[in-house]
Amino acid sequence: MIIKNALQKIEGTVRVLKNSDIDDRLVSYSTIVTLLNRLEDITKDQDYPNYKIYKRDLLTSCEILCGLDDNNGPDEGIETGRALLAVRKMGSCSCFNVDKHYI
Repeated sequence: MIIKNALQKIEGTVRVLKNSDIDDRLVSYSTIVTLLNRLEDITKDQDYPNYKIYKRDLLTSCEILCGLDDNNGPDEGIETGRALLAVRKMGSCSCFNVDKHYI
C-alpha cells in the first residue's frame, strides 16, 4: 500500500460522509480507521511525530460527523473541512511528504 493512495482513499471517504445517512457514515468511519491502522503498520519503523496530531484531528472530526461525539448540532461543513485539512496535513512535508517536497 502506498501512503499517498491510502490518503487519497481517506480523503474520498471523508467527502462522502457529509451526504450519507448515519449507518453509511459509521461504515465510512470504520474504513477510515482501518486505513489509518494500515498506515501505522507500514510506517511503524519510521518516526512521524505530527502524524499522531493529524490523526487525532481527523478522527475527532469524523466522530462528530458520525454522531459518536457528544457535540450539539455540529456544522457538517466545518467538520468535513477540518477532516480534509487533517488528511492533507498528513500528506504534507510536515508528515509523510507524499509529494517529496524538499524543505
